[in-house]
Amino acid sequence: MEKSVKIQLSFHPVDTEKPLVHTFAARFGLMFSILQADISPDKGGRLVLDLSGEESAIEKALQYAAGQGVDVRVLSRVVHWDDKVCVHCGSCTAVCRSRALSLSPDTAMLSFDNARCVVCEMCVKACPTGALTVELSR
Repeated sequence: MEKSVKIQLSFHPVDTEKPLVHTFAARFGLMFSILQADISPDKGGRLVLDLSGEESAIEKALQYAAGQGVDVRVLSRVVHWDDKVCVHCGSCTAVCRSRALSLSPDTAMLSFDNARCVVCEMCVKACPTGALTVELSR
């Protein structure tokens, strides 16, 4: 069964040169979008991906990554935007590094692209009306 899941990979400095994303595609047949990356060879770092493919292939890929010494975390929470409560002030866009939230320059209306969201929750804290909340994904 096809599935899409957001994951965070945390790399130790010695693990930064491992070709995990290539392996996800080549060996496990997964498609991916890089949502956020902050990796440095001497410091380690993290990578947030949206992985798509067969559910069993995703499970095998995540087991493979863990076996390579990389910390794997499935992001099982999602940000929910209630456009009926939103006043389109743009406060959330100032803290959204992934650019999942944006204001249209033509209409000054807010839009939310959940596929780009890395669930950092900064927007939830910045929203003065409570239009952004975090929920468990289904």
